[in-house]
Amino acid sequence: MRAGPLSTPEVIDTLNRYFVPVASSNYDTADAGSAPRAEKLERQRIYGDFIRQKLGAGDVHVYIVRPDGTSLRGLDIGNALVAGKLAAFLEDVRKELNTPGGPPAFAPHPGSVAPAAPPDSLVFHLVARAEAGGSWHEFPSENWIVLSRAEWTGLLPPEPVVERNSSWKATHDAAAKLLAGFYPQTEEIAPGPRSRVDQAELRMTVTTLQDGVARARIEGSVKLMHSFYPKKPHDDFATAQVMGFMDFLPREGRIQRLRLVTSKAEYVNQPFAVTLRSVSQETLEAQK
Repeated sequence: MRAGPLSTPEVIDTLNRYFVPVASSNYDTADAGSAPRAEKLERQRIYGDFIRQKLGAGDVHVYIVRPDGTSLRGLDIGNALVAGKLAAFLEDVRKELNTPGGPPAFAPHPGSVAPAAPPDSLVFHLVARAEAGGSWHEFPSENWIVLSRAEWTGLLPPEPVVERNSSWKATHDAAAKLLAGFYPQTEEIAPGPRSRVDQAELRMTVTTLQDGVARARIEGSVKLMHSFYPKKPHDDFATAQVMGFMDFLPREGRIQRLRLVTSKAEYVNQPFAVTLRSVSQETLEAQK
């Protein structure tokens, strides 16, 4: 729905002015899910009440409740995916309740935020997108990667850098963790990686060395298995050629910034693109 009716100005304006939208995750609200117990109980109450009143229900469904929490109306996903039908449905509810318009209940805010990380770690923001169209691919996906100090030092040269054209390979562990998210949008219902990295290589070559700062060109590749749907048999592979740069301080053994992009990438024979960038501690603090 996010790539369809929830992206149309009419539906967005109606929801912002007259409703308090709430999204509930099937995975988080399952018995073993991470949602608070109160949220699980409220979802069960609403679901059960809609069933009893024969208002319709489903794992993917639009539930409208009154301000006092009592059940009002529902819309199945088939109709909700049609922007005109969803807009008309919301307008009917608004008229029935005679709801006055007002500002959005919540101010706009990022949907993806950096995880908490120790000060000596490196945090990376990854954005991926399939090049083909379709509802799955209308929006890019985002991931955050955190490398501990022990992990990100695997990107630095094992020996002191004293001249241009010095070259080395990142450790496999560091390269694999950075590249494990190089695949396009897929169905994600739970946090945590599920990629099996079969090959990961990052080669660095110093191109400039000035005022104590070195810049290294990065060239590499990755091959990984990642299922489109979780917990289902698959043989879905992603392969990518990557390039970028890393600025670092050789004497201090510290990375200033790192950028990577795909120069060629395919997932199940379909092209996609990824960008990855390190995020400074100053930027992370400003985002809090």
